Amino acid sequence: MKKHKTERNVLWALVLIGIIYFCIMIPVNLTGADTPEMLEVFEVDEYAQFPHLMRMLTPGDGLIQTVRNFFIYLHYYYGFPFYFWSAVSVLPLKLFRSVWPGNTRVIVCVLRQMISVLPMVLSAGLLTWVGTKFKKFWLSVVLDLLILTMPAVIQNDFWWHPDSLTLLFLCLTFFFLDRDRLRCGRNFLYAAFFCGAAVGTKYLGLYFVLAVPAYLLCCRIRGNISTRQIFTKAVLFLLVMAAAVLFSDPLLLLPQERAEILGIMKQQIELSGTGIFLQYENGFLENGHLPVWLTENYLRLPWLVLSIAALIAGILSGKKQTRTMAVVILCYLTAACAVNLNAAASRLHYYLPVIIPLAASLPFISEAFPMRSQKYAQTGLCLLIAVQIGLNMPGDLELMRTQLHREENSASIALFQTLDADYLPLKEVPPERMTRVYRDWKAYFPEREGYAVKTDWDLASFPLIEDWHPDLILLEKENIRAYGMDSVLEQAVNTDKMKQTVDFYTAAAAKSVPGYTFLYENEFGMVFRKELP
Repeated sequence: MKKHKTERNVLWALVLIGIIYFCIMIPVNLTGADTPEMLEVFEVDEYAQFPHLMRMLTPGDGLIQTVRNFFIYLHYYYGFPFYFWSAVSVLPLKLFRSVWPGNTRVIVCVLRQMISVLPMVLSAGLLTWVGTKFKKFWLSVVLDLLILTMPAVIQNDFWWHPDSLTLLFLCLTFFFLDRDRLRCGRNFLYAAFFCGAAVGTKYLGLYFVLAVPAYLLCCRIRGNISTRQIFTKAVLFLLVMAAAVLFSDPLLLLPQERAEILGIMKQQIELSGTGIFLQYENGFLENGHLPVWLTENYLRLPWLVLSIAALIAGILSGKKQTRTMAVVILCYLTAACAVNLNAAASRLHYYLPVIIPLAASLPFISEAFPMRSQKYAQTGLCLLIAVQIGLNMPGDLELMRTQLHREENSASIALFQTLDADYLPLKEVPPERMTRVYRDWKAYFPEREGYAVKTDWDLASFPLIEDWHPDLILLEKENIRAYGMDSVLEQAVNTDKMKQTVDFYTAAAAKSVPGYTFLYENEFGMVFRKELP
């Protein structure tokens, strides 16, 4: 009875923590979204995703076109579950004319909260259960708080992106494998379903490629299934997983859409191995040291080492449930690390599905102690985790402060404000013609009447400018620094295409773009104006 009371108390404590955490994120997630174009200033991916979501929820000419708009979402870099749950999250906002469709700030805040924050809260709770089974109150509470206060997790909660949702599907896979208790029953099939959902959202369910065979081997060793049944259960897992992929992304059933989805998948795999514009080498263990951005934003080195030690302790544990999950997590991490360490670049959120499951194994460390000493070991572990949480807090608070004031402190927005106040409208542009503006990705210029604004995902070049003939050009100094020199051609993925970009940004760095006059600059960027005839 006491055991069940502790589990209930842990559950309610984590629910309370989740509610407080969710509410704290709302003011922060209301920022950086005054207009759709402002999304690109702070998060390029949000800007790319937003119009596709809005089109999904736009009624067509009749029921068939409306349904088509919803399902043919076109942005196939991420699976349909991401867009489906995003659409479901904001659909109620259509009831409020003051919000839909013009209040980007509220719409995007709801997306960030429901697609990033809420799934992360649920993921932390699920992994806490995997690590502690909710049997130890304070250990469960501090483990949940450790996950939620990692600076990398806080940063991921600031944007609308599929990573938290995918992590939730991965955590549900762990959760149901754990609940299956080596029986290969219905919980095993639930795990297969959520593994498929993770594949259908962002391919990360493939990280279980070693973990599931290892789990089946554990089942065989325990004598719960025969050698022949291993293959039967493996095929069944794959069938359920494949069905979940199709269920989560039904467009795979349409030949034209399937070809496009698979083409984008192939392109993404190729780019992850080389880079988008320049070829990079993953310097994760450069000079034999872990990158500072990893240890400062996830776990400091002593706690990272402790997590690995805890995983090893779990494997050596005498408890079959702990040993099984430790083996599953280790095999999962082996595949996940192999993928990330061979990618062309390392971004902070790529390691969410790596470090968070690793941290969830921290409670396994107590298994290395004799039974009579485990209570003291768990108390010590609670204190150690609390210290890491304390180390996280200053960085978390600084991140939140920066987010709350990012609009007023944005040099990109300031560049536009100066342009708007001192130079617009351009007198040489006749009123019957729209003023044409080219801007780099993060250069802010909102859509407004009388202006045609263009950006290009392939970066600026002389052919692009000559084709568009913009009256104004807004450039990022970051792009000028990155591409304004011939030496980058040695790293170019496409040398001929990059040469055009380099020539343009080299001219911009010298403030001598042919046909344009340098207008002004700030720390973010530069503005050029078309020369008067």
